[in-house]
Amino acid sequence: MFTPFLLVSPLLAQGAGQPQDGFVLLAPQSGTDAHLLDNQGQVVHTWPGTIVPGNAVYLLPGGNLLRTLHRSGSLGGSGGGLQEVAYDGTVVFDFTYDNADHLSHHDVEVLPNGNVLVIAWEYITRGDAIAAGRNPAYLSGSVFAPDHLIEVVRTGPSAGQIVWEWHLMDHLVQDFDPSKSNYGVVADHPELMDINYPPRRVNQGDWNHVNSVDYHPGFDQIVISSHNINEFWVIDHSTTTVEAASHSGGQSGMGGDFLYRWGNPEAYGRGTPTNRMLWGQHDVQWIDDGRPGAGNFLLFNNGLNRPAGAWSSIDELVPPVDSAGNYSIQPGTAFGPTQLAWTWSATNPPDFYSQNISGCERMDNGNTLVCSGNQGWLFEVTPAGDMVWEHQNTLPSPNTNRVFKVRRYNHFLWPEVASISTSVGGTVEFHLKAGTHQAGRNYVLAACVSGTSPGTTIPGTGITVPLNRDYVTDFVLANLNSSMLGGFAGTLDAQGAADALLNTMGALPPAMAGRTVHFAFVLTNPVDFASNAMGIEVLP
Repeated sequence: MFTPFLLVSPLLAQGAGQPQDGFVLLAPQSGTDAHLLDNQGQVVHTWPGTIVPGNAVYLLPGGNLLRTLHRSGSLGGSGGGLQEVAYDGTVVFDFTYDNADHLSHHDVEVLPNGNVLVIAWEYITRGDAIAAGRNPAYLSGSVFAPDHLIEVVRTGPSAGQIVWEWHLMDHLVQDFDPSKSNYGVVADHPELMDINYPPRRVNQGDWNHVNSVDYHPGFDQIVISSHNINEFWVIDHSTTTVEAASHSGGQSGMGGDFLYRWGNPEAYGRGTPTNRMLWGQHDVQWIDDGRPGAGNFLLFNNGLNRPAGAWSSIDELVPPVDSAGNYSIQPGTAFGPTQLAWTWSATNPPDFYSQNISGCERMDNGNTLVCSGNQGWLFEVTPAGDMVWEHQNTLPSPNTNRVFKVRRYNHFLWPEVASISTSVGGTVEFHLKAGTHQAGRNYVLAACVSGTSPGTTIPGTGITVPLNRDYVTDFVLANLNSSMLGGFAGTLDAQGAADALLNTMGALPPAMAGRTVHFAFVLTNPVDFASNAMGIEVLP
């Protein structure tokens, strides 16, 4: 029997000694498919593909998959495009960024407005590199490939418009050729990149090898991680493209120059190799709001060529930043901090080492999810360093199981469509997934038109359902499993899943036009779980 409606936060209240609930999304590098795994390591959903990733894959708020594609290129992380894929595998957006001038690679970031930030190499000639102050002794071949960023807005199923861009080549300093306009003292310009660092030739012109991008919505800033420079850089996204190519403009007043950089002060003449903190790092990110350590930087420090030995660590640092996003640095010194806020490595450090790829993520419960990519080894550690969850990837096979990085999502409900029409009505199929550990549990799918915040708290459970109870809620609960609400109450199958079908049986009341109906499900007897809420827009 259904417990009286008062629907759990999308997240269960969990202590740090327990693994975070949810599904892990991964796209093995040697396979073409992306998979959701529950905490028992069981695949609960697969998005089939025809191209291997290039490299990152994410779940969008609406439940669609965003995946990068390896269309061309032989360098690690090579890509060339991205796709958005619906739950049923239908490709709804396909964008290519691959020609003789540029190639997207490694990672993307979805902005709050739905636009996508894309990392890419731009191919310039040997002559152009020398004209920018590059020492010819550090060039090999005819092409030099520094990194840039583009922001893409969708304009069609296979078309996108670039609405903003940033190029590292616009923010250089060098002390090699005094005849060039960017000649200067490198140590006097921490906001610029020395085009001759590191002083060596690079493979196929891949100078920076940027491998991750993240966005801070409060500051309107971007952080990118440069594997080859062994540091990460923060830039101002509030600029126009013209300002991003300059040294002024934007909220910072610094245009597209570096607002902050960390990991290797030798790169800007304010340190030596002994001051380096990063060694081939990946997955640099701000910890999200609402999670322990919010606003700090978290990253996978691979440990490639680490002087202390070949071992990896997960590092967290507190940047010297104020509430407005301004970073402090003293004249002649390097950006701080010099000490980490938190770090994790194996008790015997060499037991945890991935020389490349890999990633991490801070969970809502304070634990940290880790992907040791070369081994396909996924695990979760508490703030105290205890491992509370572990999974060895075997997809697509035990011997080809490398994973670029993973994310865990508290996303349990997928509708097949995002909207229905008031004038003719329609049907919406829902897919409920709670994980195999919830198999055989009873569930109820409910709805509202009054929004998801603050939600409804169920007395005696500590659970808040992300639905505000209203007349639609009461109607649904009074008509569960009717011809309109098929499967809205039932029992999860052996995979912890179920399907439900909304059928409006014709037109809806005109007053529903422009409204959004939100749905979420709870597990009952006892009520100890609620899904995320998903909205269906009611069109005229």
